[in-house]
Amino acid sequence: MAWLGALILFVGAILTFAVGGDIGAFDVRTFGVAGMVVGGVLLVLGILRLRRRPRATGRRSPARGLRAGVQARVQDRVYRTSKGKIIAMIAVVIYILSPIDLIPDVFLPFGIVDDATAFTWLLFAIGQEVSRKRRSTLSP
Repeated sequence: MAWLGALILFVGAILTFAVGGDIGAFDVRTFGVAGMVVGGVLLVLGILRLRRRPRATGRRSPARGLRAGVQARVQDRVYRTSKGKIIAMIAVVIYILSPIDLIPDVFLPFGIVDDATAFTWLLFAIGQEVSRKRRSTLSP
């Protein structure tokens, strides 16, 4: 869900800042702003899902012969994203969506570069957390 949100946010930003014109009776920028908001919401929801534990599947656990207490400790070793990193990622989404920037967008290209840098860090952070979570669920 985080990747889809990031994609929709990116497309919305392109429609808002780089494309002009009308689609029917609507301005393209209206679709861009709506896409940025929807993408931001999906992105925040996807980031919040990184903290949750994975769902139990119907398959038998590899630790099926262990006692219940030991098995519970094995299941608790599943990697979860820290609260600090989740707060930082959500703060970056809010920074990207907010009209208040450290460098205003009117100072081209530097105004766009700070948002693009924040967005790039966000993509790398999400990718890093997803790969860590996958590795922890695959390793015994």
